[in-house]
Amino acid sequence: MAVQTEGWAADGTRVPAPAWIEASLKLKEGRDPLGLQTTTQDRLMPVLLPGILELTRRARYFSFHAFLLAEYRDRHLAADGNALSAFIKRREWEFGLAVLRCPRGCGSSPVGARRLSGLARGPGPYERGESVASAFGGYGLYYRSPMAEFGIVARAGTLLGGRPIPIDVLHDTDRARRPASAFKSAVEHTAYYQRVMWTTDDLPADVLDEYAHAACLCRLRELPEERAAVHAALFCTDAPTIEARSPGGDENSALQGVGDGPEAIGEVFAEAGVRQRCLSVGHYLSLLDADPSVVASETAYRDGLWSPPAPRGDAHAVVAGQWAALIAKDVWQEALCSVWVEFCRAGLIRTGELGRGLTWDEVRGVAAGLAAGQPDLRPTSSTTAVAAQLAAGTLAVPDADGILVDVATAPLDDLRRLTSQLDTASSGLVVLLELVRRMEGRAGDGWQKAADIRSGWQPSIADVTAALRTHLADSPTVADTLWWLVSRFVIPVHERIAYSKLPERTFRFRWEDGLLHFYDHGVERFPLAAVRNAPLASLTWDLGLWTETDDDRRPAALTARGMRFVEEALG
Repeated sequence: MAVQTEGWAADGTRVPAPAWIEASLKLKEGRDPLGLQTTTQDRLMPVLLPGILELTRRARYFSFHAFLLAEYRDRHLAADGNALSAFIKRREWEFGLAVLRCPRGCGSSPVGARRLSGLARGPGPYERGESVASAFGGYGLYYRSPMAEFGIVARAGTLLGGRPIPIDVLHDTDRARRPASAFKSAVEHTAYYQRVMWTTDDLPADVLDEYAHAACLCRLRELPEERAAVHAALFCTDAPTIEARSPGGDENSALQGVGDGPEAIGEVFAEAGVRQRCLSVGHYLSLLDADPSVVASETAYRDGLWSPPAPRGDAHAVVAGQWAALIAKDVWQEALCSVWVEFCRAGLIRTGELGRGLTWDEVRGVAAGLAAGQPDLRPTSSTTAVAAQLAAGTLAVPDADGILVDVATAPLDDLRRLTSQLDTASSGLVVLLELVRRMEGRAGDGWQKAADIRSGWQPSIADVTAALRTHLADSPTVADTLWWLVSRFVIPVHERIAYSKLPERTFRFRWEDGLLHFYDHGVERFPLAAVRNAPLASLTWDLGLWTETDDDRRPAALTARGMRFVEEALG
């Protein structure tokens, strides 16, 4: 990159001259160097849990944001995106301060909590501000897309009478209006709503405290009408002639007999997104019923998804298979990540020793050397012999503390964490072989559909396992299999991804003049994409589908509404 400056000519006069101030090639580490995260976040999660983002975590934000859009419309404020964005961010700031001052001390974390936490501890009055820097604040980041997918919000650009609307608005349906009116009913008596919300004055502490008592995120489960409206927003569709009913709906929740309200449960499932959301949430609640620790433990959640309770019917079997395939994909990612990390580390060491890039044969030698990790598999050992040890239950791997882990009997998520902790290619190979063994016999429409999902960079887990079985049929050595992994799933994939990110090429290595050059950006693992355990736990709690208990052995239990939801969603 160049900027125009001045230089000196031979005769002493000043002339324009370029000054090079920045390299055109920016080498960065990259967050998804093998394109495995994108399989989960862009391909699998929209199929498994449509409309729920990882940070879509509190159900009352749906009614709060619907309320803001309704107020903006009802007060005839400017039909301008920038003005609406500022309005939402300012209201989120004030709402966040109130939530942080919840009289119950519930500990809820609102949008903008990092900026607000220090301010909220003070005595007040509190200055005005905006929640987050991005357009439309937390609504734009976490709730706008879900609310549009739920059919609650029509986004700017939606055609109305043949013309695009300039700003987001609520759909003109009962199901869209009810969350907004229910939130308004909860807060309209407060001094905040009656006068302070519409001023630019500092916010008095007592006004915020009164607002917090009515509006805090933790209160939704105690407000049947608003809770039912949010429930319908997530799990129902609009139909003018069918009796309203939704999974887990209360008999007194105003869901029954609303002419233009949600459809009956059987009709709800006619819409694929709503049906899938109901099935996935019902499946999550069935896991919670079997093991309450899933609400707080990601390991328990992952283990439950891989080994769920017996399905309640065909639909449940399908959704259980989908989520199990997601877990298999994540174990594959962790195993390949271990190969990736040690390959990059060893490549940097070898290029440092030689003072140059590596030839093809030298790169293959680096891959073969990865066998002597933890566990030490030896390069000339037979890969099929290692697989046979796993099948016989005779292979144990020392963990980071030196404690032997029986690979054949350990829970699958323990194996995922084992290779992540050891960070060795040999542990990655062992875990991959064990994963493929445990995938034998897995079948069904749901499993196959999710297992066949691939990204633009990497094949599906079904294709990986099929290719590995073909590779093993040729009786390879461990060195051969490690090279097969590196040459097929690491080197070409990373180069394609890095070259696609012009001008910021996120290279860890690349071929140049026939040699593979490594770049030292720090060799670290790339993380798994989020699999929605946190939003599933918090959203279902907010909707009153489960509750905490005083029983240490079962710290959480489904409520009557939660049990009805499971029965109606899963059959």
